[in-house]
Amino acid sequence: MIFGGIPGSANAWSADADVMHRDDDGGFSVTVDLDAGRAYRFRYLLDGQRWDNDWAADAYVANDFGGDDSVVDLTATGEAVPPAARKTPARKEAVREAPARTAKKAAPTAKRAGRTAK
Repeated sequence: MIFGGIPGSANAWSADADVMHRDDDGGFSVTVDLDAGRAYRFRYLLDGQRWDNDWAADAYVANDFGGDDSVVDLTATGEAVPPAARKTPARKEAVREAPARTAKKAAPTAKRAGRTAK
């Protein structure tokens, strides 16, 4: 099987826009930049002629061809992400730990001089 593209609402349903490539594990993959804050419809186009859904999609919506389109829903992320940061990879902040505190040793207590019985 030759994997094809991922036509969808993000690329005007172009079969040539987001073509999947074989990865090192023998599967197929492609990276697609999507804006947060909206949902995208898509389908897989296999061998240039067979349409298939993503069975792990967020939802499915009926299309005009008697089938369903897969949906990836990014609407929940749109509110939390400022527009300028939507396509910018997030940088991880260095985690700074507080210096370790060592327990202070208690001052030795004076031993009572006592008599021992023999």
